[in-house]
Amino acid sequence: MSHKSVHILTLLVAIIFSTACGTKAYQNINARYNGYFYANEYVKEVYKEIEDTYQYNFNDLLKIYPDIDSSTIQGNQDKLDDAFKKSSQVIEWYPGSDWVDDNYLVIGQIRYFRAEFQFAVETFQYVYNKSEDAPTRQKALILLMRTYMDMGEIELTREVMDYIEDENLTVENAINYKLQEAYLHQRLGETDLMREDLAAVVEYIPERDQRGRANFILGQLAEREGNFQSAFAYYNQAIRGNPPYELLFHTQLRKMAVTDIRSDDAVEKAYKFYDKLLRDGKNTEYQDKIYYSMGRLEQRRQEYQKAITHYLMALEAEQPNPRTQGLASLRIAQIYYDEFENYRYSSTYYDSTVLKLPKDEPGFDRIEARQKVLNELVTELNVIDKNDSLLALSELSDVQLDAYLDQYLDKKEAAEEAKRKKQNSNQNTFAGANRTIDNSADQQQGDGTWYFYNIVAVGQGQQQFQKDWGNRPNEDNWRRSQKTSIGTTTAEVTNSSDDSLNTEVSNNNSTSPSRAAEKASLLESVPRSKEEKEVLNGEIASALFESGRIYRFGLEREDLSEQSYLTLLDRYPNSVLRLETLYALYTLNETDNINAANGYKETIIEDYPDSLIAKLLINPNYLVEKEQRNQELQRVYENIYITYESGNYQEADQMIRQALASFEDVDFLPNVELLAAIIKGRTEGLFSYENALEEFSEKYPEGELHDYAQTLLSKVNPAKEDIIRSDDFEFSEDFVQLHLVAISFNIELNDPDAIKTYVENFNEENFTQPLSVGFLSFDEETKTGMLFVNSFKTKSASMTYNLALTKALNELERQSDPIFHNFAISRDNFTMLFQSKKLEDYLKFNKRFYQ
Repeated sequence: MSHKSVHILTLLVAIIFSTACGTKAYQNINARYNGYFYANEYVKEVYKEIEDTYQYNFNDLLKIYPDIDSSTIQGNQDKLDDAFKKSSQVIEWYPGSDWVDDNYLVIGQIRYFRAEFQFAVETFQYVYNKSEDAPTRQKALILLMRTYMDMGEIELTREVMDYIEDENLTVENAINYKLQEAYLHQRLGETDLMREDLAAVVEYIPERDQRGRANFILGQLAEREGNFQSAFAYYNQAIRGNPPYELLFHTQLRKMAVTDIRSDDAVEKAYKFYDKLLRDGKNTEYQDKIYYSMGRLEQRRQEYQKAITHYLMALEAEQPNPRTQGLASLRIAQIYYDEFENYRYSSTYYDSTVLKLPKDEPGFDRIEARQKVLNELVTELNVIDKNDSLLALSELSDVQLDAYLDQYLDKKEAAEEAKRKKQNSNQNTFAGANRTIDNSADQQQGDGTWYFYNIVAVGQGQQQFQKDWGNRPNEDNWRRSQKTSIGTTTAEVTNSSDDSLNTEVSNNNSTSPSRAAEKASLLESVPRSKEEKEVLNGEIASALFESGRIYRFGLEREDLSEQSYLTLLDRYPNSVLRLETLYALYTLNETDNINAANGYKETIIEDYPDSLIAKLLINPNYLVEKEQRNQELQRVYENIYITYESGNYQEADQMIRQALASFEDVDFLPNVELLAAIIKGRTEGLFSYENALEEFSEKYPEGELHDYAQTLLSKVNPAKEDIIRSDDFEFSEDFVQLHLVAISFNIELNDPDAIKTYVENFNEENFTQPLSVGFLSFDEETKTGMLFVNSFKTKSASMTYNLALTKALNELERQSDPIFHNFAISRDNFTMLFQSKKLEDYLKFNKRFYQ
């Protein structure tokens, strides 16, 4: 071939090749295999790592999809960057290929992984709107649905689902959509709908691990509903898929836990399987989970003590998992709570649960709430037991108490020695289950508190003491068969012929200083005085009341609540908590036991008629009506204060007296009473004012009004000193002021109430002007009282009234009384008279200026 021919051939090949490069087929090949394939593989690899590294919580309902872990995404940053770059290049270089929309999906998934949700949303929406390939558009919608879910946009998620429902989905997309829908229901807690979705597609899921998880979840849901046969079948399906070891292991445990407990052969087979797992060295880190599963099996069989044994073994595992340990403690706590109703033990294991269980465990808040309630209850129960025991011990003689303390310390030391031996042996094998059973049985003998806090143990100890030693006199050295004189050494003591006594004496003679100190401390805690016993009894009464409240509102055990309240009333019928206890019993019975409730109601009304509770029982609208009275009194008070501020003191005085007579049982009443005392300073003089403030302060010993009254009192003495005159008469000749009419008399010869009633009747019959009558003790030494009528605007008005009163008093039957006088007096002189006690001097002053 000539050189020219070669050149023409080369040119022709170049033209053909150039034309081929522009074809869609060429772009599709390069877009798919040079870009999309590698980018998509990177995305799959990253998601596989997310699944492999995610810590699934097999004790809770397993998640359908793992959460996206930011650290995993960060660790694969380069891989995702490369995938993003490859997909972007395909979109840029081969815009006419059929793989542009697929590469956009890859970019959207990368943005989703990076939590760039808004960009991911825009990408998936673009694919849905622009792609002409139905399966790809469907994938975009499913990925958009997942993105909205993670954004918390549930309404938008449902809108996308509406679009998907309108699509004719491919088999692959239909499976993925159902899984996404199930995941949505799982996140919303809609487990019934979640189960329906999973059951519809579980057998069609192509991916092995996901199919295994779906069967495991369906098994969990069936187990929760008590359908153990279906659960067993689902767990079998999960195992057949040859899932990863962790899923396989937990599935096998769950399968054993739902074994048909009616079949002894099935239970025996389960235990052989457990034994095999425990002997397998690669399961060392799963020992706690194995024992936990064994506990669940026994709990289903209602073999609660065996269940506790296995849960305790889970707690003692070599490589414990905090979540499993927390759940094991929770199971023990629930057994003691629900089955044994042993709230002390339950409280202990709830404490352990809260300490060990991760806070992301579903229902943790409820668990913690119960733990706190049980802590409150056990605190009160311990107070009752402790104080009861101490009070019982206080009735013993010194000799008996000494014997008890030695017995207690001996038992305590023996228990501590046994504990040390147990810790040294430290065997942790499956055969050690019996050891744990013994340990749990020991725990039920006591709660770690002082032996003498257990009243039953005290009673047993008393009987044992009398059986061993008989009735011993209350004296020192009672163990010795022969008494020795002071100064005799221990070696010189003659031993008893009783070997057991010799042994006990020997043990106690070798008492260590620490034991002696502990014994002295225990002895010190036993009450002896009446006052100490009263304090303990008061604490018991309070603890009974609080335990009744906790049983009712914390544990919803109204039967135990009522029992606590009845015990309180029976043991302490005169307790300060009696009213509240009676009312608690009333409310406990008002629905189911009307007769009992009415009995408590009648007792409250009869014994506590002035209490708020009694008033509410009589009138359920009491508080509403009281508030109405309160508001009305405030309006009256405002009018009185305006009258007082304008200087119309007498009118204000009459208004406030009427208000005090018209209103009772009103919260605002103290304000009115204080204003009434202040008005007295304007109508009756400083002495009445001072006396009224003192009475108010005594009636209301605390609060802002009390403090204000005290401030006013501090200013009274300086004001009284300003009124004192230094001329021939020590009384004031300023008569242009309010006046009163006073009556002095011997309170032993004449009845103050009778005279007051007589004067009030006289006023009503003869005067339209409202006049008030008051009484003050004038001089205690001379037994002189002072009745006063107020107020009169002028001196002449008081004199006119006094003249009429004199005639009326002459008709009053009364004892002969040398100090019986009635007279008019100004407000200032009334104050000075009470301050000086010079009644005769004032009568001379009155004779000079008022007659």
